[in-house]
Amino acid sequence: NAHLFYLICRSLDERTELIAHLKAQGIASVFHYLSLHKSPYFADKQDGRDLPNADRFTDCLVRLPMYAGLGIDGAEYVVAAVLKFYAGR
Repeated sequence: NAHLFYLICRSLDERTELIAHLKAQGIASVFHYLSLHKSPYFADKQDGRDLPNADRFTDCLVRLPMYAGLGIDGAEYVVAAVLKFYAGR
């Protein structure tokens, strides 16, 4: 759909470190996903069962600042910063 680009990190710690690394490079990335069963509205409507996959994405998904107007140079800068982070791991 070309309006949302994300990575799924291996853990909450990795996501936190990646966001900090990108911020140090001048790139604003954020976590984006909140499981509906943990949202204030839906929490009391959920039937109580464990939803481990939804919880995993809540902790591990990071949204990258990639959008149509970013341009090739901007996109390559973001990608290079992500690759640099993972090369050091």
